[in-house]
Parts: sequence; C-alpha cells; structure tokens
Amino acid sequence: MKLKYALVLIVLGLCAYVVGALFKIEHWTGADALLISSAGLIVSGLLLATIKLLRHPRTKRLLNS
Repeated sequence: MKLKYALVLIVLGLCAYVVGALFKIEHWTGADALLISSAGLIVSGLLLATIKLLRHPRTKRLLNS
C-alpha cells in the first residue's frame, strides 16, 4: 500500500466532514451519516498512514535516536 492512498482517504474524509457540517448547519437530513462516515474515513486514513510510516526502516532509526 502506498502512502498516497492513506492521504486520499484523509482528504475525502475532510471533504465529507465539511459537507456534513454544512448539512448540520442547514438542518438537512443525512448530516449525521455524513459526519460519522467522514470520521471513519479520517480515522482509517490516519491509521493506514501511521502503520505505513512505522514500518518504514528510516522511521525506526529516527525513533531510536
């Protein structure tokens, strides 16, 4: 897996979060579902990025110094 896929998930989650917030402000239906799904996208993207960075050999050397 490449890091860019994790970043794409994070960006999509942030976009969905903005749309969900606008839906919430306007009291439109579907705002809760958008906010929950955006949180899931952001968390999964951050989790994948963290796993990718921690498995990189140079990160281990940086953390040990």
